[in-house]
Amino acid sequence: MSSEQPTSLPRLIKAYISAYIGTLKSRQYKPLNQQWKAHKAQLLEQVQSGGHTSELRDMVLLMLYYGTQIQAQELCSMAVDDVVETEDQKIQLKVSRPDHQRYVLIDEETREVFRVYLAQLDFTQGHLFRHRDGRELSAQDIFDISLQYPNETMVSSLSGFFPIYKQQDYEIIPTPLRLNAVSRYSGKGVTIAFLDSGFYPHPDLIMPENRVLAYVNIPNPEDDDFGEPSDNSWHGMQTSLSAAGNGYLSNGLYKGIAYNSKIVLLKASDREGRIKTEYMIKGLKWVLEHHEEYNIRILNISLGEGREESYLDNALNQMAEALVQAGITVVAAAGNDGHSDEENCITPPASSPSVITVGGFDDKNKLSRHYYDMYHSSYGPTIDGLMKPELIAPGIWVAAPILPETDFYRQAELMSQAQLLEGQALIEHLRDHPEDLPFSADTLNTSPEELSQIVSQWLKTNKVVGGHYQHVDGTSFSSPIVCSIIAQMLEANPGLSPQRIKQLLCMTTDNIFNIPIEKQGHGLIHPRKCVKEAENDRYRRRMNRMSSPFVQRRKVTFYYKDKNAHSVALAGDFTNWSGDELPMERIPNTSTWKIEKEFPFKGLYTYKFVVNGTDWVHDPECENKEPDGMGGFNSRLNIYLD
Repeated sequence: MSSEQPTSLPRLIKAYISAYIGTLKSRQYKPLNQQWKAHKAQLLEQVQSGGHTSELRDMVLLMLYYGTQIQAQELCSMAVDDVVETEDQKIQLKVSRPDHQRYVLIDEETREVFRVYLAQLDFTQGHLFRHRDGRELSAQDIFDISLQYPNETMVSSLSGFFPIYKQQDYEIIPTPLRLNAVSRYSGKGVTIAFLDSGFYPHPDLIMPENRVLAYVNIPNPEDDDFGEPSDNSWHGMQTSLSAAGNGYLSNGLYKGIAYNSKIVLLKASDREGRIKTEYMIKGLKWVLEHHEEYNIRILNISLGEGREESYLDNALNQMAEALVQAGITVVAAAGNDGHSDEENCITPPASSPSVITVGGFDDKNKLSRHYYDMYHSSYGPTIDGLMKPELIAPGIWVAAPILPETDFYRQAELMSQAQLLEGQALIEHLRDHPEDLPFSADTLNTSPEELSQIVSQWLKTNKVVGGHYQHVDGTSFSSPIVCSIIAQMLEANPGLSPQRIKQLLCMTTDNIFNIPIEKQGHGLIHPRKCVKEAENDRYRRRMNRMSSPFVQRRKVTFYYKDKNAHSVALAGDFTNWSGDELPMERIPNTSTWKIEKEFPFKGLYTYKFVVNGTDWVHDPECENKEPDGMGGFNSRLNIYLD
């Protein structure tokens, strides 16, 4: 292919990068086959002959970003001098980090493309990667490049049984494609619990295998109502499936990101349909009591109290904090009142400091960041001055199943089938199902053309897609989408603590520049970045452990990390604030101190660390804290189980 056909170059690069990414799915670096070697030779010849240095730079950046553990910001700051050629003709890249330097060996496939890039490089530019005009690259630039090239591979892999190759083929873009999520993780081995108004055993959860480990009716445990499609069933069904549904009724098209995860469902509404705070607290306590039995690592709460209250005094907030201290990542919806100055507020449990609170954004059902806007989700500061939400995720255009065995389900199925028919066949089909018509039978006397328009308008008005699904909105769905990405992170690295998960989510977001920071928090969730950082944590962190304090019923483990400490002790209201009663021990060859303590009674305790006998400091790993009356903070410990 000659350089006289420049329009084909992006397509060549996309195909090649897609093939390269395919070799990484097995986590094995291996050269591409002979067909792709020929494709690569053709591609590199066109790049060199046409002077396409920027495109070549993008190829190298993508291969390094996906094929190594080098982070985006590290690629941006890498210097030409950081390229090291070994005696056996291999290439290493020097990565400088605050505490050490390391050399990353690049694979054979990347090495060949990288050499072509080096041959065209101006070695006086200092940085290894720059814009054509000399400007420095940013991590955002690399993210934009990643969106530009591999998206078509994502479309192809997610389409399942559907011949879908471009955005226009979708009624509603599937969530994994909308967020360009990693496809090699699906939440396998991770259990997500959902606290909601009610649930239903939808085929997307129980077929071809039942992934529901437990269903609990919290207000009325004696009621076995799981299979009943009641007015309270649809919300919890849709939130749980937006995270963990496998798209069974759509042949895999409308599946969630964590479609292989296990599920625990906790109903929080009583026979009258009321959702009380006491029911939510009981639901959280049930998770605390059974999380080890079912390996519950994540809890989604798409419910909340209707009033603001300080997390220091609110029982629901403190129960949520107890779950985090037990190693469970708690995620809550921010609410949908951001459009109203009078009603906008963050309420419990979303106002808990350790809970990951999720707002919503609107991409207009487009695969382009140019359309990104804010959904009208609630935002802080909270009554305690905490900025919420921490991040945002899709809050509208989310595909979710329609509740089976309902009139609306049968109407949607009938009208979706009718949409595919024309002329007399359309009229006859509708006449054959008079009991499921959503309009008067007299409407069938109109012309086929008018009837076809009526059917299409009904489907559009009722947001029906794919026959058995509809698109929904609300931060009730933003929250479980984040849970599904956390399930991917835990599948990649089961050793992550709730605190570390929250850090990784917040440090890998993308800021949406036209939205006020108080509404979007750290920004839009980026599944590929946070999953990659979760993988990286396996290698860069020498000690995998839960955050301090880690509560196992009444046994609590405290950690404190300080490279300048020569002594550390634990003090609190349980020692009458004696600073030398409970000395901590340094973990050998680390700067981390540790102590385990068995508490005799349930309750809420406060504590600090006494460092070097003089400095009283709160636990930096515990976000649940209260003012100590002296300008500082005491950390809070929640023990609720015998």
